[in-house]
Amino acid sequence: MVNISEYLENLRHEIKALLFDWGNTVMKVFPDQTGPMALWPKVVAVEGIQEILPLVKERFKIVLISNAQHSDRDLIYQALERVSLSQYFHEIFTPHELNERKPAPQFYLNILNQIEIEPENGIMIGDDYENDIIAAKQVGLWTIWYNEDNKQHLDTNFPYHDAEINKIEELASLIHKEMSFKLN
Repeated sequence: MVNISEYLENLRHEIKALLFDWGNTVMKVFPDQTGPMALWPKVVAVEGIQEILPLVKERFKIVLISNAQHSDRDLIYQALERVSLSQYFHEIFTPHELNERKPAPQFYLNILNQIEIEPENGIMIGDDYENDIIAAKQVGLWTIWYNEDNKQHLDTNFPYHDAEINKIEELASLIHKEMSFKLN
């Protein structure tokens, strides 16, 4: 596993945007619930995300992306409002706005085009290896796998993630050190 501090120290590109997956990276998904998360009786932010977002909002464009079938940008915004996170995101993208779904490379390319950055200037942070990590890496984004359950990826010969964290707080503390690493 790559040391995340070392990984970020070695980046030679200016990072302009952090792309966060929505389900189980920013907001907890409850498998027994259906329909738009904004209408669920209970919504919960992933532990530690409240500490990360204020630290990074002023320095980076913060983008939320989702493959949600039942939620468009407005419904996701409403769910984020319920846990006081909506103010941290510059942009929200779903298949409803992009007419593409993860893991299609065009999903990520459309986002990058709309936020006007090159792939090497963004970091994708997500928990779903295929949809968040492999797909993002294939278009050239840096990737941080949020592996809360410490899963093993089947293809250990060719890892697609640049770094791995097991707790969102690991990312928060890294960023909080005000980049004792160089991002540009």
